[in-house]
Amino acid sequence: MPEAAPLLLQHLNGMYAMQVLAVGDRSGALAALLDGPGDAAEIAARSSLDERNVEQWLRCMHAAGYARHEAGVFRLTPEAAATFDDGFPIDARGILDFVFAISGEGVRRIPDAMRTGEGVEPEAFAELGAAASRINSRLYAAALVDEWIARDPALDARLGAGAAIADIACGDGDATAQLARAFPRSRVIGIDPGARPRTDVPNLTLFAETAERLGDHGAFALVTCLDALHHLGDPAAAVRQMAGALDGEGVLLIAETSMTGDVDRDIAADPFVLSTHAAGLFYCMQDNLAAGGDGTTTSRGLDWVATAVAEAGLGAVDAFESDTGFRVFLARR
Repeated sequence: MPEAAPLLLQHLNGMYAMQVLAVGDRSGALAALLDGPGDAAEIAARSSLDERNVEQWLRCMHAAGYARHEAGVFRLTPEAAATFDDGFPIDARGILDFVFAISGEGVRRIPDAMRTGEGVEPEAFAELGAAASRINSRLYAAALVDEWIARDPALDARLGAGAAIADIACGDGDATAQLARAFPRSRVIGIDPGARPRTDVPNLTLFAETAERLGDHGAFALVTCLDALHHLGDPAAAVRQMAGALDGEGVLLIAETSMTGDVDRDIAADPFVLSTHAAGLFYCMQDNLAAGGDGTTTSRGLDWVATAVAEAGLGAVDAFESDTGFRVFLARR
């Protein structure tokens, strides 16, 4: 074997490392190791797992570089421990949920979808969708209200005093609930075909509907679509529907992963660009195609968002880059 392993084998190691973490998270072994160092018997006892399986998992963690070993005792590296701390910018366990889900039914159907171009229906990606929501949750907690909405002081004041907010393609409603908690005087709704009722926030209601029904719920001071517009079969039509539901001073807020669409520039600018492209292939683009779309993803850049906003009659647009990795569009008439 040459000193520098071929790229294929380097990536193989990375795949195994992520699966080892994901299995440890699902089984409870990772939580036990996060509680402190121990040998296989101690970690197994803490997690109520089989000792032999835990021993093998710990060997994997050591080989992957996430744990260190000395005299039979394993401990997480400081870097690994920090990654799973509540203060980490994104929920690393959400990433592991995504890794676990990536081997599910939806992804296994993609080879056929690549032949037909017809996509894979969203129901096949329910687990991936939940994982994506968990990954984004901390980013929204950090920026949605305090950075993105606060950028428009008049909007912020309206919502604080009490107004109507709608979140389109809201998924499980995590970000929608963040809006409802931040603005308890406002009426907040979330719309998504797969939405399930939530009772944990009194001023929040989720509707299992599509954006076409938004107008049935009145006029809104704020309509949001967060990391979701590219999933929809006709993003331009959805933007028109959202714009049509704004009240006279209403604002449309769209957030999408910031990409230029130039394959070489994006690779040079973002060391994690593969994750964006792969998520598009394995999940987002399949949603779009299954809904009759043309395969729109953020990998193509975001000119299509600006065009859709302009064609919807929203002339006052503030588009800016967020440290969260999103490009945010705040638009009003």
